[in-house]
Amino acid sequence: MRRLFVPIALLIALLAVPAGAHAYTIGVSDQQASTFTNPLFQPLNLKAARYIAPYDAMSSPVDRQRLTEWIQAATFQHQRILVSFEHSRRAGKVRKVPTVKAYTAELRKFKKAFPAVREISPWNEVNRCQTSSDPAGQPTCGKEKLLAQYYSAARTVFGPKATIVALDVLDAQNVSNTIKVIKTFLKYAKPRPKILGFHNYSDTNRFSTSRTRRVLAAWPGDVWLTETGGIVKLGASFPYSESRAAKALGCMFTLAKQNKRIKRLYVYQFNGAPTGDRFDAGLVSVNNQKRPGYAIVQQRKAGACHA
Repeated sequence: MRRLFVPIALLIALLAVPAGAHAYTIGVSDQQASTFTNPLFQPLNLKAARYIAPYDAMSSPVDRQRLTEWIQAATFQHQRILVSFEHSRRAGKVRKVPTVKAYTAELRKFKKAFPAVREISPWNEVNRCQTSSDPAGQPTCGKEKLLAQYYSAARTVFGPKATIVALDVLDAQNVSNTIKVIKTFLKYAKPRPKILGFHNYSDTNRFSTSRTRRVLAAWPGDVWLTETGGIVKLGASFPYSESRAAKALGCMFTLAKQNKRIKRLYVYQFNGAPTGDRFDAGLVSVNNQKRPGYAIVQQRKAGACHA
């Protein structure tokens, strides 16, 4: 009986893998260094971690300290680190895009401080536009030529051995504008980019596959789901529901397993938000209780996407 145990266990494991499934790396996108010291983090067995930093973090003592603490904590847990840059968080600069020269200079400062970080996304959610009343989002909307220059700058600064997520886009209920951004960027980006970062919240949380399929058709290379997951709460669009978020995480795994060009997914996010916050997609609550989605991620349990 003992001799039979290993082959039978292996057979069960093989049967549990859906037809057409492929290997991909699962990570977390979360801004808190405390994530990696939380006793609930290690059981998830995540291999990669993503942090969103202002492009000028090295010139801001507060941002540099937060980034340093996060990188140190993630490194201690042996995570493959991806840093995504975005707008400045300093007063008066949130709505401004840097010149290519200024952007390049900040990247060089980052590389000098953190030479071991070799996975870079030049700009986060480039198509999430800022509005006159709300600075949330990025000042990069409609600036695909500039974004291609940022991509080129990142390749130059970090060198040929670095992994560059050339473009990082957010989906929407209507993904057509995202497709337009991708196609316009590709006209300018040289050499040909290899990796797209895609945030497919609309598909996973509406239990759909159509937007992800369209983005894959528009992008010729690999796709990393640099933010994805189950939304517990988002304003009036998604009222608070931990069970719905767990089902969305199941759809997330189905999308990743069915598409061979999806090489990574980063669950956003580990930590839940306080009551009253507009957005919450945490696997654990603010009082550190597991939500239903935690088990879905721990088990890598695929679930239904309806269309």
